Amino acid sequence: MSDPRDRRGSSGSFGPAFGGGRRPSSPPRGGFAEVLLERRGLIAGLMVIAFFVVVAIGSSGQEVTEDEQLDLTGVVQAAMIQAGLPSVEVQVEDWTVILYGRVASPELKEAATRVAQAQAEVIGVDNRLMVPEPEVEEDDEPEVPDLPAAQADLLLQARLSAAAAHSPIRFSSGGDRITEESVPTLDLIAGFLAMNPTVSVQIIGHTDSDGEAETNLELSTIRAEAVRTQLVARGAEPERLTTLGLGEADPISDNLTKEGKGRNRRIEFLVIPEGQTGLTRPSISLAEEIGGEPVEDDHVEADPVDDTPIPTTIPTG
Repeated sequence: MSDPRDRRGSSGSFGPAFGGGRRPSSPPRGGFAEVLLERRGLIAGLMVIAFFVVVAIGSSGQEVTEDEQLDLTGVVQAAMIQAGLPSVEVQVEDWTVILYGRVASPELKEAATRVAQAQAEVIGVDNRLMVPEPEVEEDDEPEVPDLPAAQADLLLQARLSAAAAHSPIRFSSGGDRITEESVPTLDLIAGFLAMNPTVSVQIIGHTDSDGEAETNLELSTIRAEAVRTQLVARGAEPERLTTLGLGEADPISDNLTKEGKGRNRRIEFLVIPEGQTGLTRPSISLAEEIGGEPVEDDHVEADPVDDTPIPTTIPTG
């Protein structure tokens, strides 16, 4: 059997009683606070490093966010231009689109909101667009003064004469076909009749003194009828229009020059006051002017007039 004294402790030596050395004592434990105190320099350094790391990460994230919002601003601005709203200015703050500028109507302001909301990554829309106050349109139609009947008729006659004087109504030589340059004047006369639906008008035809007086009388009558036909085709009521041919009996210029004859060949428009019938053929005899033969004052039977209205606009080319 082995001697128990040969056994050694876990440390490989005996205690002091057997001649062994004394075990080293462990340092005294002063607590967690003393550990922190001893390592405060290391901890302070780590905190400084952590602070700078956090600042760097935050700055990087902020720059990324600002870049993304700038990109979104460009996307929304381009969408506004594409939608026909180039006057809208776009700004993005915290993913909220702010709209500045001025648009013409509340409908366009609402449309700008919808365009912004349709873009991805937009959280909200703050629409600050300005809409001007609607302008009150003034009535451009001149007021008709409250005049006595005779003066009112004179006013209407002045307006009718002004329309007829726009450009003289011309006809083909020796016939009753109205030329195309007379179309604007016919349109103006028809417009006058439409604006004054209670007014009746007498259409009076005149000629120069070339040819026989009886022939000129007939020609002036059928020309007046041709004008009446064109006005009826433009919407005038037939019962408001009467015609009269005076031939060469009422010249306004000489019949010796080309210019004078041109002024004598004309169509006149006369406002007929209520209760009246307009002018009648002269009661004097034209016997002296046509070679001593009396002329009956009956209505001259005219050739049929082409009822097809000439175009209301002059063709070009």
